[in-house]
Amino acid sequence: MSATEEERWLAALRDHAAHLVFPEWAPQAGDWTHLYTGFVDDGTPYTEVAVYRAGDGGGHVRICYRRFAGEDLTAFWTRLIDEVTE
Repeated sequence: MSATEEERWLAALRDHAAHLVFPEWAPQAGDWTHLYTGFVDDGTPYTEVAVYRAGDGGGHVRICYRRFAGEDLTAFWTRLIDEVTE
């Protein structure tokens, strides 16, 4: 089954975010990216960017991770969206 256009766009956004945050990351077969935005109990937003790699014994191992909040969150999204729209 092929991915829908929306799924491909979201995958590209996740991959771009990972390359932006982890420029040293060199994708390998079995890697997948994660981009999540949520809110802590007081309503403060945060975004997490992570890269996972297939583990030797099955499952996945997180190889890169960063969490953005406050001014860093605004700067991250501004930079990501500016680069995606260029």
